[in-house]
Amino acid sequence: MNVTARTNEKSEQFNPSYPDSARALHGISLEKENFQKGPADTILVDLGTTTIALILMEQTSGALRQSYVFSNPHRKYGADVISRIQASMIHDRKDLKRELIDGITQACLRLCEKNKSDPSRITRCLIAGNTAMIHLLMGYDCRPLSSSPFQIQEASPQPFYYKNCLVQIVPWISAFLGGDITAGLYACSLERSPQTNLFIDLGTNGEMVLSHGGKFYAAATAAGPTFEGQGLSHGCPAIDGAISHIKYHRLQPSLTTIRNKIPVGICGSGAISATARLLEQGYMNPQGILSSSFPDQGIFLANRVDGTPIYFTAQDLRNVQMSVAAISAGIQTLLHTARIPAKKVDTVYLGGGFGFFLDLEDCQTLRMFTDISSDRIQVCGNTCLRGLYNISQSESFELSPPVIRTINLAESEYFKACFLSHMSYDKPDSSSNT
Repeated sequence: MNVTARTNEKSEQFNPSYPDSARALHGISLEKENFQKGPADTILVDLGTTTIALILMEQTSGALRQSYVFSNPHRKYGADVISRIQASMIHDRKDLKRELIDGITQACLRLCEKNKSDPSRITRCLIAGNTAMIHLLMGYDCRPLSSSPFQIQEASPQPFYYKNCLVQIVPWISAFLGGDITAGLYACSLERSPQTNLFIDLGTNGEMVLSHGGKFYAAATAAGPTFEGQGLSHGCPAIDGAISHIKYHRLQPSLTTIRNKIPVGICGSGAISATARLLEQGYMNPQGILSSSFPDQGIFLANRVDGTPIYFTAQDLRNVQMSVAAISAGIQTLLHTARIPAKKVDTVYLGGGFGFFLDLEDCQTLRMFTDISSDRIQVCGNTCLRGLYNISQSESFELSPPVIRTINLAESEYFKACFLSHMSYDKPDSSSNT
């Protein structure tokens, strides 16, 4: 077994018009050295389903001070948004709210301690998250989000004070498209671009927004937690030591881990890589059927430092297959709705921590982005935090997402047909999506 370090060279394509101090938001786990101690007064919070990421910064200069990522305390109720909504219908909403507030508060105190800052000097906090997570944070009733027609009964929260800190929560777009996507649009300047662009946040929910001809189309597809490492038998987030890329020689792996650390598990990009290699080398046919050479217990990848093994199993492969199909079918449905072929898309902005370590050639092998060529895909890192940074530097506190037509994929027969077709990796006869 070989283990090597890997960084994502393609990520440097993304060049937003922000000060140099914001570049550390590109990949927090890679660029911790860009954070420098100094005065701080602002907290940025990416309230994710799986993890919660925070940035401590100084607003006037835009200087970044510290970063911190921790597991969402609600993960004990389940890995996806649906399980969290169900938990809110069983447990006291006040308790769920308190768990999130306590988690974020403790993380803020930890950031201040690391930076040797006085917590009382933090006077501004910007938060973005998916709609369900913000409902839980605010103690709202999540039942309207649990069943069709998925109507939001609460308005996006207005700015409010928590002790002496002014808190702004970025407004959501719909039940399936939260303020994290609104922040992502601002990070990539989609609201100002005259081109045909596609923004995709690759996470548990697989949110995507297509801008074309001055109109916006959006959808959220249930990709599941596989991309974030939670849908894998020996999975982990994209942390130090996560297996992010794999090559096989007769099913003997050569591994790449994040920051060249001892393997701790396999993250989403590693699972994509593992699946692409199996397809390329004939251990899996285009229909996703494994050959008899695939071991019953899965492919042994490595041992952790405690000696426990890490495998990539047949069920892991199935989970990757379904997650990839969900993303590609969602993209194809948006293109179909806008009546444009894939070749008309100028740029795909790929957000999410998972995408930072993704090999786009692996994605092309699995047709994750339908027929959009990899040279039009820009890996952007954490666009939620980038968008929050941009908002923090604006003079106005007013913020509203553009008018967007949302497509409910659960009710789309076209999406269902596309999903089934993308469970196979056979190349289509035509690249048209219309």
